[in-house]
Amino acid sequence: MPIRPGLPSLADVTYTDLGASKDFYSGLFDWQFDSALDPTGHYTYAVSDGQPIAGLRPAQPEQPVVWTLYLQTDSAQTTAQQVKTNGGHVLYQNEAPGQGHVLIAADPTGAVVGFWQPTVDWDLQTGRPNTLVWSELSTRDGKTADVFYRGLFDYEQQQIGDGEHFDYTVWHLGYPALGRMQMGADFPAEVPAHWLVYFGADPETGTDALVERAVSLGATLVKEPETIPAGRFAVLSDVAGATFAVIDNSKATR
Repeated sequence: MPIRPGLPSLADVTYTDLGASKDFYSGLFDWQFDSALDPTGHYTYAVSDGQPIAGLRPAQPEQPVVWTLYLQTDSAQTTAQQVKTNGGHVLYQNEAPGQGHVLIAADPTGAVVGFWQPTVDWDLQTGRPNTLVWSELSTRDGKTADVFYRGLFDYEQQQIGDGEHFDYTVWHLGYPALGRMQMGADFPAEVPAHWLVYFGADPETGTDALVERAVSLGATLVKEPETIPAGRFAVLSDVAGATFAVIDNSKATR
């Protein structure tokens, strides 16, 4: 597949116990796993029909257990320079042997985001049940975030809400690519700016039943199921504490 700068290219989760995380996600989403896709053997891919769905990597000491979103770039080096020019900070940059170049950065509002320049044929499975279907930045400085990310990629911006009482923007690349939400008083002060990844709930299962399954597998419910214009969603943290969302888009009200 050709590189499509600005679109999600991967989401990965850190773990403290690989076996426990694999058991959780295979039980929740029926994921299969393949370590052979990474020549170094340090990274595990969740796959479907041999194509990646997500990644799992070991948590580093004193680092939080999180899901990280990666955006496609055709030049990690150029993106690193643009990150710095536009007020962000490069946290990590390296080559994944035989696969591509990875860059992890903090945007000017403090949210951590990754960038991926593949050097192999790359086709992330998205847009269907049990795969990544949406990614959303929550920040207390939406305008700064809009300027930063639109400075990296050619996003068109659509304002949802009045921009004051409710401020949500959708960044488009010919179609909706990513969302950005202004954090309000309902977010505790200690919660930093962050990206939230959404995985699709199978309509035959539904969000509520999927949440029940997740909790039975050891997840913690962070936000009760709720119906919003995009569908019925809920927020969970996995067995290691990484936060993610599930959504059934068939329940969309718009």
